[in-house]
Amino acid sequence: MGEFFGSIYCWFEEFFGIELANYLWGESSLLSQTNSFIGIGWSMFGISFAMTLIYYYVINHPQLNHWWGWIIFLVINGIINFIVGWQWVLKDYYDGKMITIDPATNLQMPLNIGESEIIYFGVSNMFISVIAFIVFSFILKWWSTNCSRAPF
Repeated sequence: MGEFFGSIYCWFEEFFGIELANYLWGESSLLSQTNSFIGIGWSMFGISFAMTLIYYYVINHPQLNHWWGWIIFLVINGIINFIVGWQWVLKDYYDGKMITIDPATNLQMPLNIGESEIIYFGVSNMFISVIAFIVFSFILKWWSTNCSRAPF
């Protein structure tokens, strides 16, 4: 699953940076050599799937059976996934896990990753979650009693 999620997130690696992508793959850091895309991707899929189920089967109100009702849940899903992706990586940043060994001096040095790249990763997570929400909507909407016609 790490390859699957990593390949999806790497559509945006030019946006959030190659160095952060390599860190999330688990390739460039001494302290974190696990593929972080697995956890972030599963949480993004889980949140998007849950938001889709909440819209179509829990809330399921006739007044929300319009494009704007669906957009409200799409935006909420995007905001939640932005925060999750941003905070997930920011925690590693503040914990000092983004370090490597300089081959010339054999000393530890921080990776060239700043807070702006981490915010850009959160935005990337938001865009991918919007795509996931749209896909889940087209799969799950047909059995909803009141909202089966939203968004179209």
